[in-house]
Amino acid sequence: MSFILQDKFNFLNMDIKIRRAKESDSQEIGNMYFDTVNAINSKDYPEEKIKVWAASGKKIEMWKKKISEQYFLVAETDKVITGISSIDPEGYLDFMYVHKDYQRMGIARALLNEIEKKAAEQNNKEIWAYVSITADPFFKKNGYEFSGEKIIVVQGVEFVDRILKKKLKH
Repeated sequence: MSFILQDKFNFLNMDIKIRRAKESDSQEIGNMYFDTVNAINSKDYPEEKIKVWAASGKKIEMWKKKISEQYFLVAETDKVITGISSIDPEGYLDFMYVHKDYQRMGIARALLNEIEKKAAEQNNKEIWAYVSITADPFFKKNGYEFSGEKIIVVQGVEFVDRILKKKLKH
């Protein structure tokens, strides 16, 4: 899957490739995740939460497991991973992250299109995700609706995620 993404001012002409993630991508995915959480999500969350959250980026075995268990996609531009997204067989959208240097360029939308196609192939009636404050506007803009909150505690730090869902039309 390849796309040409252009911004509304036509300054950007970027060729993006979306493909299945490979185990060998794990390190780069983890680094991108770590850097993005620190640079982007830190605008909405306190330092103690960012430190715990970003640390998951360094868990290479976790990334390998997610890649093998989920339909896990990467977006690539000039051989740099610029975004990730994944969905499990039940319709849980686990990851949606865009590289800190490639925000607001249509990468998340392109990934979400592919994830939603996969959900339809899997005959999921809906897609649901635990969403950060940072990602909430993106998901709402793309038809996802608030359905509650989930509190999780990681290393003694409490996170309140918004549960967003989208009904699929088959």
